[in-house]
Amino acid sequence: MKAVLTRVEGEGGILVVERGGYVENVFYEISEAPRFFEYIVVGRNAERVVDIVSRVCGLCGVSYSLVAAEAFEKCLGIEVDPEIRMLRAALHLAERVKSHVIHVFYMNLPEIAQAKSFAEFLQRNPQISRYAQDVLMWSRKAMEVFGGRFHNVVNIKIGGVYRVPDKSDVEKLEKEIATVIKAFTEFASFVLSIKPSDVVQNVKIHQVSLYSSSSEYPHLSDRVSLDGDVYSVAEFYKSISRAMQVQYSTALHYRVKGVESFVVGPFARFNQSYSKLSKEVRDFVEMYDWSPPLHSIMHSYVARIAEAYDALLTLEKYLDTFKSSAITNTSSIASTKSGAVCEYAVEAPRGILYHRYIVDIGKVKICDIITPTAQNLAAMSDIATAAIRGRKADASSIAIAKRIAISFDPCISCSVHALPVKIITA
Repeated sequence: MKAVLTRVEGEGGILVVERGGYVENVFYEISEAPRFFEYIVVGRNAERVVDIVSRVCGLCGVSYSLVAAEAFEKCLGIEVDPEIRMLRAALHLAERVKSHVIHVFYMNLPEIAQAKSFAEFLQRNPQISRYAQDVLMWSRKAMEVFGGRFHNVVNIKIGGVYRVPDKSDVEKLEKEIATVIKAFTEFASFVLSIKPSDVVQNVKIHQVSLYSSSSEYPHLSDRVSLDGDVYSVAEFYKSISRAMQVQYSTALHYRVKGVESFVVGPFARFNQSYSKLSKEVRDFVEMYDWSPPLHSIMHSYVARIAEAYDALLTLEKYLDTFKSSAITNTSSIASTKSGAVCEYAVEAPRGILYHRYIVDIGKVKICDIITPTAQNLAAMSDIATAAIRGRKADASSIAIAKRIAISFDPCISCSVHALPVKIITA
C-alpha cells in the first residue's frame, strides 16, 4: 500500500507493508536523485565551498555556509572577530525563526487545530495567520540584512563575512523587534493552548543533539550528546553512527552501531537542553503545561515554538549591541599542509548538520556532509511502524504515518546523498 508524502520539502512516499490486511512495517521512500554536492566541491578552493554548500538547502542555507566556514576556520587556525561571530550567530538564529514558524504555521497547525485544510484554518483564524506572517516577514528581512538575501545566503566567508550590515538597517530591525516578539507570543499562545488527544507515543529511541559545556542552547560544537553521553563529532560519525543504504530509498539512513535509530532536531534539543533556554521562554512554555521531556515526536512543534521564542529574545539583545558597536571585518585564509581534516557541526533547524573536509593546500580533496533528515529517516520508519503495526492498513493508518513524517519536518532534497558504488567481478 503506497501513498504520496505531502507537506514536506521534497518528494517522497510512504510504503506500508501489510499482511492479511494489517500493517506490518512502514517505510518512507525517498525517490529524488542524489545531487552530488559532496563531489562538486572536490578540487575547489575552501573559500568557494562555503558559498557552494549554501545551495544544498533553500531553507537551511545559513547552516550549511556557517558550519563549512567554522570547520575550515577551526582546522586552518583562523581567528574570527567576536562581533563577527555574533553577527553570523544572529543570521543563524533568524534562519531558525523563519524555518520553525513556517513549519508550525503551514504544516502543523491545520492538523493540530483540526482543520480540514490550510485554507480552512486561515478562514477560521485570520488574526493568528497575520501574527505568523508578521514574524515570517521580519525574519526574512533580518536574513537579508545579515546575510545578503533571505535564502541561500551569500555573506558568510572563511574568517568572517563579506559585508557588515549598515547601522541604519540594523536600527530598523531593532525598532521592529518588540512588535514582532509580541506577535510571536500571540501566535505561540494559540499553538500551545491546543492539546491534541490522538498523539502517538514514541517507542524508546535515542536522542542526539550538540553538546556545549557553556550555558548556551545548542548552536555550534565539535561534541555530540547521545542520551547524555558525550562524544566528539569525529567519534560519533565515524564509530557510533553508521550510514546504510536501503533498497526502497535513494537517501542514506543512519543508526547507532547500524542497529538502533535516533532522533536529531528540536525534539532532542528541547529534551536534552531545556534548562539552557531563557527563563522567560521556560516560564512561557510551562504556563501552558508543557515541559520536558516531550514523549511524542508529534509534540515537536512545542520545541519549535520554544526555540523560535528564545531565538527572538537573543536577537533582540544582539540588535541592541550591533547598533552601538564598531565591527571590524578583516581576515585571510592560510595555506595548509596536506591532509588537514576540517570538521564541525551546527544545529540546523531540523537537527545536527555535520561537515567533514580533507584539505590539501587550500583545496578540498574529500567532503562528507551528513544532514539532519538523513539521520532521522530510520527513526521516522521505526516510530511509524510501532504506532500502526497491527492496525488495519487503511486511510487512518496512512494518516498517522503522514503526521509522524510531518512532525520531523523532513527536508527530503537535502537528505539525498550517495555512497560510492563498488563493482566486484568474480
